[in-house]
Amino acid sequence: MELLTAREQTIAELITQGKAQKEIADELFVSPHTVRNHIINIMKKWNARNSVDVARKYILQNPKQFFTAICFLIIQSMIVFNCETMEIRRPVRNSNRTRTSRKYE
Repeated sequence: MELLTAREQTIAELITQGKAQKEIADELFVSPHTVRNHIINIMKKWNARNSVDVARKYILQNPKQFFTAICFLIIQSMIVFNCETMEIRRPVRNSNRTRTSRKYE
């Protein structure tokens, strides 16, 4: 695998943390289009098909990131499972509305 530039390394790390392109752009104070270009360059250099491949290859190169990624996945799965049991509140409908019936002649 080719070596990444410092900025590409930072973006690969943020992808591993599960951040979206817009979040990465906001954090690094660059355009989302710039982030997209960096991600494309990373995928070309590492022969990755998507951001999951980028994250996997980044973790393999940086084992200390493995623990961070596992913690993120555990927290994310806990949120998903807890959302299933949460009660969804629906907006209360105004029952004072009067309905008019149409008469067809």
